[in-house]
Amino acid sequence: MAQETKILHAETIHIPEDLLHQLILPRLPCKPLARFKAVSKAYQAMISSDTSFSTLQSVSPSPASTGFVYVQESGLSFFPNQDAIGIPDPSLKFMVKFPEHVKLLSSANGLLLFYLFHPVNSMCVCNPATMQKEILPREPEEDIFRREMGLAFDPHLASGRYTVVDPLFKTSPDGITYSFNVFRSETGEWKFSQQRIFVPGSINALSRPVYAKGMLYWMCLDYLLWFDPEKDCAGTISLPYYKNLEIARQEVEVFKDEISCLCLTSEGGVEVWVLTAGTQWKRLHELSITKQIHESPQNQCFGLRGHEILGRYSDSVRNFVTPLAFDGRNVYVSIDSKAWSRKMDLVTIPKRITFKDDDCETDYEEDLLCCDMVTGKVVNTGKSMIRTNRNYRVFYYHNSMVALPPISK
Repeated sequence: MAQETKILHAETIHIPEDLLHQLILPRLPCKPLARFKAVSKAYQAMISSDTSFSTLQSVSPSPASTGFVYVQESGLSFFPNQDAIGIPDPSLKFMVKFPEHVKLLSSANGLLLFYLFHPVNSMCVCNPATMQKEILPREPEEDIFRREMGLAFDPHLASGRYTVVDPLFKTSPDGITYSFNVFRSETGEWKFSQQRIFVPGSINALSRPVYAKGMLYWMCLDYLLWFDPEKDCAGTISLPYYKNLEIARQEVEVFKDEISCLCLTSEGGVEVWVLTAGTQWKRLHELSITKQIHESPQNQCFGLRGHEILGRYSDSVRNFVTPLAFDGRNVYVSIDSKAWSRKMDLVTIPKRITFKDDDCETDYEEDLLCCDMVTGKVVNTGKSMIRTNRNYRVFYYHNSMVALPPISK
């Protein structure tokens, strides 16, 4: 008897439009979301020009479109996954002819703040996902740009506008007083805030700015300086207290609107502290990079020459290891292991290791390591970073389809 042929009919599943528009599409990675524009004219309009949709997409980005950004001579570079970010033109040719003529100053919810050196010195805010840009007017009576300028933008809190903050300072025998010159896109003007913040110390040592929950933060000596552009208020928070530890380097980071402090100790340890309740620090993780080296002598992520030097000189960690970013679990650090393998003479002086070759100080290659703070595993990501003048900056970044707010004329 011939077997009966069974035909299975696929059942059409209907997804409500509001569920699709509010919960599914906004959480897609940038690349497939861009392809959805070709489905229909309605999708094209929603993804390209619907402000409510772009706001949802910006405040709840896909993890695949989230990472860390910095600038190299070829343009924007990302980690841990360069391709997944999905920027249409990472070379920045839509903004400037030569990418090496830009400096990345700040990042906030998909928008980036650049300083352009050529053809005319100027400030530029852009959205690399939509390739939109705006040139900012110059600050009155200010001809020198400051790398500490911060960008504040949150489409959920302040849709349709962004703010650029320039922290100015005046020194005195007792310390430094900071003031804030503020540019608002909705007015198109720079205006001084009335806030003045005094910080003990004799050196202006502001770090690169980070933005979270409507506020800009700068690390300043033993303090965290903050400014809220919406409420026009400012203040300081003491950085974490490290009992009986000699600190080699510190970096203030932001990931998913949480402020953290990465601490590199002179013994080669990495600690992660998280800011809780707005003013209190809580130690979340700690890991010894030096211990990983000694326990894994064949671990290629450090390089053979790196093992020799880190084993001989206890203070070498501060010279060759740089904490870069924290993603909630992993700490990313750069290590100049390939410089150790170069054919150049090594000169050792107290508290420092340097090279006779001056080029090593201005343009050299580093390996990007990923330190899993939960398992303690340290691996080489396989990504190399070209550091120019020890000057590149790494920022948290996620793609956003939000339209760049225009500057009021």
